[in-house]
Amino acid sequence: MKKILLITIISIFNFQFSIATAQRPHREGPGSEKRPDITEMVSDLSSSQKSKLDAISSDSRKRVDALRKQQNAVRDSINMYMERDGDQSKALYPLFDREARLQAEISREMYATKVRFDKILTPEQRKELKNSRKQHQKLHRGRRQ
Repeated sequence: MKKILLITIISIFNFQFSIATAQRPHREGPGSEKRPDITEMVSDLSSSQKSKLDAISSDSRKRVDALRKQQNAVRDSINMYMERDGDQSKALYPLFDREARLQAEISREMYATKVRFDKILTPEQRKELKNSRKQHQKLHRGRRQ
């Protein structure tokens, strides 16, 4: 009974994991689409604003990329253990926790970047950025379906 329950839980996780990764946009590889740079999404930026935003974007991108590399390594380990027979919970559960912590760090970094952007942009520019992002997401979702 415990084996069946464990297999069911792992199957559900594996299914959800495959759905989640399938829905995430992949930035690497052929045919991948680059997300527009913030300086391309807001039209009336001063040169000072552009340089500040570029610096923030670059720093944030480096941190997020490093976290995503770690996250991918953890996911590779998860997949390796998922493919093994028998109870792998002692190895998997800490990996699940690590993967979730990395995702939280990525989300926090992205939010911190947004806050830094907001300090540089005027209210009108923030509104334009918000609308541009919505348009980009709308177009991107349409291609994925």
